Amino acid sequence: MLSGTHLDESPIVKTDILDFFYEHTAEFDWHEGLDLYTTGKVKEVQHIHGLITGKVTSNIGRDLEVRLKVHPNGRFIQWIECTCRKNRTTGQYCEHISALMICLQHDHGKFLAQIDSKMPVKAPTVPRKVRSAQKKEEPEPAKQDGAAQSILSHLKNIHSIRLMAKGPTIRVRAETKPGEFKNYTFQLDEAAKFLASSPKLKSATDEVKQLKVYQTPVTLGTRIYQIEDEKIVAEKVIAIKHTARTLKSLGQVDTSISNQTGLHKLVNQENPNGKEGTFEFIPIKSAGRYIGKEYFFYPQRGYWKLNLADVHGDWHELPLKKTFKDDQAADLVDRGFQEYLEYGPIWLDENLKSHQIDSTPELSQIKIHKSTDGWFYLDPSYGQGKSSVSMVDLMVQFRKNQRDYLKKGDKWVKVPEFIKEHNWDLDDTGKYLKVDSLGLLRLKAAVGDFDQFVGSKAMLNKIRSSLEFQPVGKLPSLKHTNLDLREYQETGLQWMWWLYQNNLHGLLADEMGLGKTHQSMALMSAIQKIKPDARFLVICPTTVLDHWEDKVNDFCPNLKPMKHHGPKRSHNFKIFEKNHALLITSYGVLLRDLKNLTQSEWDAVILDEAHFVKNNDTATYRAVCKLQGRIRLCLTGTPMENHLGELKNIFDFLVPGYLGSDSYFKSHYISPIEKGNASETELELQKLIHPFKMRRNKSNVLKDLPPKVEDIRHCTLSPEQVKIYKKVLSMKGRPLIEQLKNESSPVPYLHVFATLTLLKQVCNHPALVEKTLDYKSSESGKFELLKEILEEAIGSGHKVVIYSQYVQMIKIISQYLTDEDVGHVTLTGSTRNRGAVINKFQTQEDCKVFVGSLLAGGVGIDLTAASVVVHYDRWWNASKENQATDRVYRMGQNKNVQVLKLVNRGTLEEKIDALINSKNELFEKFMDKDEEIFKSLSRNQLIDLLQ
Repeated sequence: MLSGTHLDESPIVKTDILDFFYEHTAEFDWHEGLDLYTTGKVKEVQHIHGLITGKVTSNIGRDLEVRLKVHPNGRFIQWIECTCRKNRTTGQYCEHISALMICLQHDHGKFLAQIDSKMPVKAPTVPRKVRSAQKKEEPEPAKQDGAAQSILSHLKNIHSIRLMAKGPTIRVRAETKPGEFKNYTFQLDEAAKFLASSPKLKSATDEVKQLKVYQTPVTLGTRIYQIEDEKIVAEKVIAIKHTARTLKSLGQVDTSISNQTGLHKLVNQENPNGKEGTFEFIPIKSAGRYIGKEYFFYPQRGYWKLNLADVHGDWHELPLKKTFKDDQAADLVDRGFQEYLEYGPIWLDENLKSHQIDSTPELSQIKIHKSTDGWFYLDPSYGQGKSSVSMVDLMVQFRKNQRDYLKKGDKWVKVPEFIKEHNWDLDDTGKYLKVDSLGLLRLKAAVGDFDQFVGSKAMLNKIRSSLEFQPVGKLPSLKHTNLDLREYQETGLQWMWWLYQNNLHGLLADEMGLGKTHQSMALMSAIQKIKPDARFLVICPTTVLDHWEDKVNDFCPNLKPMKHHGPKRSHNFKIFEKNHALLITSYGVLLRDLKNLTQSEWDAVILDEAHFVKNNDTATYRAVCKLQGRIRLCLTGTPMENHLGELKNIFDFLVPGYLGSDSYFKSHYISPIEKGNASETELELQKLIHPFKMRRNKSNVLKDLPPKVEDIRHCTLSPEQVKIYKKVLSMKGRPLIEQLKNESSPVPYLHVFATLTLLKQVCNHPALVEKTLDYKSSESGKFELLKEILEEAIGSGHKVVIYSQYVQMIKIISQYLTDEDVGHVTLTGSTRNRGAVINKFQTQEDCKVFVGSLLAGGVGIDLTAASVVVHYDRWWNASKENQATDRVYRMGQNKNVQVLKLVNRGTLEEKIDALINSKNELFEKFMDKDEEIFKSLSRNQLIDLLQ
């Protein structure tokens, strides 16, 4: 606090109590009391257990007693009384009370020091005008400016008075009568007001006469200056602005209120409003006892009026002086000194004005020092010219000192998250960055251009070959295989070979049907050609184990595959070492046989349908990450089904740490991209993953593939379906809508999904809801449409593939086909003889229809005998539909393919179709046209589906 107390919290005598009594006492009684005090009529003042008493001799010689009771807590006066008739009968403050209060103030200040002026004794009930009227014969004197001023004015009438200065106070020595003197001490504000109203003081000492009361107010604020290279001080000060004229008249500096070098005189400093001038700063810490409520006292100069309007809020609570070191100093500059600006004016040293913060430095150049044994020694730098900063220096600053900033000249450079979140290595000298090919790729993505690398031509060529894939002319011969690769498959093989040669790993994300299996077999065979004892591991879903074994046996028998699955597999590992090169197993077996599978270092580890390990919280993901392979390869047509985090998880398996920590990836990529308008961030991520990912679409590489026509076939609910649909909406949908409208409650995804599933089943067929195979007992608009499609397709000689996500619906369709004597097969997750089922449909002319579940029949099989695909119900994930369609529309297909998707008008199926079509954009930017929709739906979208 600046007002009423010293900043060092030493007690002072308050004047508020005296002012209160002056305000509520008749002017005549006040001056009578003042006369009684100055003539020595107040005696025997005592303070015992909160009771203050004093004897006052009245003008007629009668001794009266004045008593004052202080509350036990010492904060306020409970009551005050005098034994005179005036006080007892009217309750007003008499001259005797005035005399005692003036005596207490000037001679016994410690008695009143702890009393809170905000809680004074109750004021008299007799109005001032009434009190004045009681003494008509003596008119009320003119009111003075406060109790202290009235005392000083009164003392002027005394014939002998002497003024002396003692610090910020003025002592008055008054001769009340010959040979008898009274001493008074007036505090800082009282002294300033007195001097301002009495410019000519004949009886004052020279010390008092030289004091002035300046009209220009002084300002409270914060001075911010630098004491060392990375140390900044913020100090609360009194700022005196001088003109050229006042500068010349400045007197000697009083070092008692400044530092050892005297007061700071700083020229052309700016305040927040941009005003310039010459300021003199006095630290509040040392000038505390010279600050009053209204004035500031400068020894040997005088008094300045305090300008308190510019400081506000918690400025008084700010530390008197605070030193900011290292990162604290940089943060202070980076924030624009906001924590001080918001509470009042600040003044900056000239050198601080030029200080800059580079919060987002850009990697500008990478100097190549040397290359040895697959390692590259580099000196990357941020910025240009003299202001450039070595990446190595930033790394050392962060690791050694845990610093976020590096100071260079007038600039602080913030250590980028790019440095913090990746495991960079230094060479033994500590002068160069030591990276492998993976590190080179990460740096190239950061600078964005190979031209930013600087070094010898030979070194640059060597690094370019490690950074950029270029198809090579010659690969190991594949004549020992039965493979006949298409041109784009040959390119895929060359890319994987480049990865292998540079100890890198990759994601082959070609669209379904382009032969990822064939390209993988080609890579393993190429490795086997140069390393005959090479060993390979393929992990895939159980449903495609036979598919892999059959393809390898057909095209690459040289790999001598072994299917590691089933209860009798304990001896497989010994047999494998002697007779086989390729072990094919499932994700489930991996978990159970992890110990044996991790004991070998495989020449290649291949994960088929790698989206099975998209979740890093699963035991399967943790298991595959423990496998050791010279090259790790992921195969999937849908590498990112839900969000970019899944893509990151796959890359953490392929190239651990390459994309940084999860928190870094989320803040740096996921959040900005999902918010939109982050084209530069998207481009940066694309550059990062590009070397490790290859994806081609059929439309780009298979020019000779027959066309595929997709069509939405609409239908309507039967009256019976409408009745059931509305009932479900009323009983289950309406309560969920009300819950969704309540933003404070969690989204009931489980109940919403269950209700939507029930609505989809109603759309399929009432028999599905009633859990019966009797499709004739009720009518379904969609089922009638399917009958028409089947009649037309089969009648035209086409084979048909029908997909549904519901096993019960598959059974209903199968029952209908049986009743109609249509040859068909079914495939669900419980089907045991998958190979025989598929072979029958592919080879037998009278097997016209394949009916399968979307999940079980959508991966790892060929259904090229068909030319019509019917999606009986829509899946939340469009890629699952596309993946299932690609069982028919793939290599080996020589017929036009027609894809029909059945949708009931006026139902949630139409809304699902619209949602699927609207969720393509994010996935197209990185991998595929796919996104898991349901989990990302908003409350409003869920409400719309339930209406």
